Amino acid sequence: MSKYPDDANGDVFRSLENQSFDFNQRCDVEFFSVFATEAEAEKIALQYVADRKAGVKLKNIETRPHEIGGMELELVVEMEPTYENVVTFETKLQERVSKVEGYLDGWGFLHD
Repeated sequence: MSKYPDDANGDVFRSLENQSFDFNQRCDVEFFSVFATEAEAEKIALQYVADRKAGVKLKNIETRPHEIGGMELELVVEMEPTYENVVTFETKLQERVSKVEGYLDGWGFLHD
């Protein structure tokens, strides 16, 4: 039995484990979401600016045009690379994104 759930996030963690990823060090995790308009992306980005001011270890909050239209929001968070931490952050992002016209567009670890 795998230590990760049988879902898309668990698949990523199993793949990283197979690649000998070092789960013992904090790292940067990128989260992406896409919005219909710049105003919607900025609204969500500003919520994360407030989170950063409150102490959340956000290293980057950036909006830019998405390659297929709309606006992309990239959030880079320093965290311990655990399934639980990723899912917790992703769940909060989904809650915020669901209040506007947008969707989650994946996440990944920045590592060598």
